[in-house]
Amino acid sequence: MPRTRSRPKTEEKFQNAVLHLVAGEGFSALGINAVAQKAGADKVLIYRYFGDLNGLLQRVAESRSWLPTAAELVASLPSEKTNGTYLLREVHQRIVNHIHADPTTHQLVRWRMADKNALTNCFTNEWQNLWRELPSLLGNGLEHRACEAWKHACAVVALMIEAELCDEGVHADCLEYIGQGLKLGLLPENVAVYAQVEDDSLPTNLL
Repeated sequence: MPRTRSRPKTEEKFQNAVLHLVAGEGFSALGINAVAQKAGADKVLIYRYFGDLNGLLQRVAESRSWLPTAAELVASLPSEKTNGTYLLREVHQRIVNHIHADPTTHQLVRWRMADKNALTNCFTNEWQNLWRELPSLLGNGLEHRACEAWKHACAVVALMIEAELCDEGVHADCLEYIGQGLKLGLLPENVAVYAQVEDDSLPTNLL
C-alpha cells in the first residue's frame, strides 16, 4: 500500500527545520530550498500548507513564547527586600540565562533589527512587552518619580542585555550605577494581578 502523507507531521518537520536552521546558522540560512532540504520534504508543500516562507515563519512564531512574561520574571525574584541594584542584576541574569539556554531565541536577539519577518517581529513584540510591563511591576506602589526611575533603569538594562548577547562590550559597573537610588516597590506575591499595565511604550531607540 502507498504511504499516506500526514500533514500535521510534515508541518511539524518544516517548523523544526526553521528552528534548527536559525539556531545553527542564523536567519541568513533561511530559504524555501534550505528549509525543505532540512525537513526532508518537498518544498511545494511549504506553499501548500503555509502560503509561503513568511507564512511558515508566522506559524513558528506563534508556536511558543520566546521570553518569560514580566509577571513570571518578577515572581521568580527574591521576596525579601534587597536593593535596586540587586534586583536589576537578578533581572539581567535571569533574562540572559533564559536566552542563552535556547540558541534560536539567541539568534532572534541578534537578528531582530536586521531581518524583519514574521518570526523576528513576533519576538520584538514580546521583547517590547516585557520591558514595558516590567518597570510597572518593580515600581508597584511607588510615587510617579520613583516609577519613572525604574522605567529608565529597565530601558538601560534592556540595552545592556541586547549588547551583551550581540557580543558587544558592556562595562560591569553599569548596573551598579543605574541601580543607585532606586526605591523598592511592593513586589506583590500575586504579580499576575498587576500584569495589565498602561501601554506606555519605551522610546523606540531603546528597543
